[in-house]
Amino acid sequence: MIRRIRLGHAPNCSSLGNVLNALVWTQMAVAALWVAAEAWPARRRRGEPGGGETRAVEDPPALVTTGDRVDGPIEAHVQVTKACGLPCPSCHIDPTVDGAHVPVEALDARFAGLAARGVFRVAIGGGEALRHPDLPAIAAAAARHGLTIGLTTAGVGLTERRAADLAGFAQVNVSLDGVGETFAAARGYDGAEGALRAIRVLAGAGARVGVNVVLDRVTFESLEETVLAAVDAGARDIQLLRLKPAGRAVAGYLDRRLTPEQGWALWPRARALVEAHPGVTFRVDCSLVPFLAAHGVDPERMRAFAFLGCHGGDALVSVDPSGNEHPCSFVAGPVTPRWREGVTTGPCGDCTYRELCRGGCHAVAAHLTGDLFAPDPECPMVAASLSAGAPGDGAGASA
Repeated sequence: MIRRIRLGHAPNCSSLGNVLNALVWTQMAVAALWVAAEAWPARRRRGEPGGGETRAVEDPPALVTTGDRVDGPIEAHVQVTKACGLPCPSCHIDPTVDGAHVPVEALDARFAGLAARGVFRVAIGGGEALRHPDLPAIAAAAARHGLTIGLTTAGVGLTERRAADLAGFAQVNVSLDGVGETFAAARGYDGAEGALRAIRVLAGAGARVGVNVVLDRVTFESLEETVLAAVDAGARDIQLLRLKPAGRAVAGYLDRRLTPEQGWALWPRARALVEAHPGVTFRVDCSLVPFLAAHGVDPERMRAFAFLGCHGGDALVSVDPSGNEHPCSFVAGPVTPRWREGVTTGPCGDCTYRELCRGGCHAVAAHLTGDLFAPDPECPMVAASLSAGAPGDGAGASA
């Protein structure tokens, strides 16, 4: 019996993507999907504790799980290069112009190990993934091991010839943090037209193209304009990412992060975007789940469609250029059982969404409180509880 369905490919190299569209479907549409899913042909399967299984299907792209538990990562984010010459202040690492590329042979071995552990999807990035000279070989290596592979890029200088090198990738996501002056303010260079041109080139080459939008207090205000430009250029998958205090983004984080009012407005604005663009898939990353939960979004619907908050080191694992594994792309390892437990203290302890959310973003909690497993202070429910003087406040919520 199907317990949950996780829709889509592996579009992003930094965060799990939860499909918002499923949260606004009618119950009749959901029931029809469940019936259809029973007949979807599986490409790969893995057993799960208690006799259930998770199976990967291609049409539509999804992971279908039977049973109540999923044991081990389903997705891996793999850095393939340290090279990038762009100045983006939101970058969660600190790449360099002459950063080293990971050899294909090393990546092949890493893909083999991930596949042996039951990982279904890999999403690669850098640095700038397009700087790696062997992208076709990387895609072929992933395919040999039965992995679905996606790629994230800034898209700078992408040509039709280079786009052909990406034919083996299930999806390519282009970073687009606004258009015009908004992009320049967010990314530190005037690159909006270049990113939109990359989307058009990829769409023209027949690739499935997505867009990543890092949300901060500047980019959030022009979100509708950004989405419209991306969709007009050919993007069919929009992933909304929360700014996180990692890498270069540590500097200035407090001035750039979403305001409480913007965090509260995320769900109604995202829902309006879903309704305005019915042919487009909208996703939010794992760290934005608290902002949906604060609006009382149906937890059973979220559970049915495998909405995941911080499942770093559990459903997700990150692999750096040296081959070291981390719970996610924003927090250095090691991967410990504590990540699976999530946050159990303070207002998260008896929260209806704790199992799904796992206490919000650990990277944010560590930066603001000094405690990796404190409740995320930017979660609207946590912030309200702390303002009311609830016990176990984790300190520093207003930092």
